[in-house]
Amino acid sequence: MAIFSTAVFPPSQLWDYAVKLYNDAGVSAACLRLQDRRGLDVNMLLFCLWAAASGRGRLSEEELRAGIAAGQRWQAEVVAPLRHVRRFLKGPISPADNRLASELGRGVADGELFAEHMEIQFLNEILNRPATGSFGVEERGGAAADNLTAYLNHVTETIDTEDLSDLLIIWQQAFPEADPRLTGLFAA
Repeated sequence: MAIFSTAVFPPSQLWDYAVKLYNDAGVSAACLRLQDRRGLDVNMLLFCLWAAASGRGRLSEEELRAGIAAGQRWQAEVVAPLRHVRRFLKGPISPADNRLASELGRGVADGELFAEHMEIQFLNEILNRPATGSFGVEERGGAAADNLTAYLNHVTETIDTEDLSDLLIIWQQAFPEADPRLTGLFAA
C-alpha cells in the first residue's frame, strides 16, 4: 500500500525523462555509484542531461547555482536522512520485529521517492525557458556533457576514470546516437 500519491504533482517532462532514463539498470547503477562515491545528487545529474536533451541547451551559471543550492539543502535535510533510515531498516533490527521493520522500510522508501520527486519538481521550476527543439543530437549531447562538467566543477575537486566511466554510461543512454569523443568531457 503506497503512503503517498504522485497524483498530487503537476505533469513534469523532467520527471518523466528522469524516470525513463533511471529505469535503465546500467544508468541507475552508475548514478548510485556516483552518489555513494562522490556524493553527487542524482537528480542534478539527470537535470543536467534533461536540460540539453529537451532542447534547452546549456544551463546558465545562475540556473546551475540555483539547482545546486536547492538540491544540496533538500538532499541534506530530507532525502539523506530518509535514505539512511531506509538502508538501516534493511538489516536485522534487534530487538524490533524484522517483519515490522521491513514494512516500515517500504513506507520510508515511498517517502524517499516522494522527496526525490519533490526535488525534481523544484529543479523543473528553475529552468523555465522553453525548449527550442532546434538542436541536433551531437549538439544536445555536447551541451549535456558541458552541463555535467559545470555541475562537477561546482561540487567535486577530482574526477577519476571510474567517475568518467559511470558518467559515460549515463550519457550514452541519454544520447545513444551521439559520439562522446566530440564532447569536452569524454574527448580524451
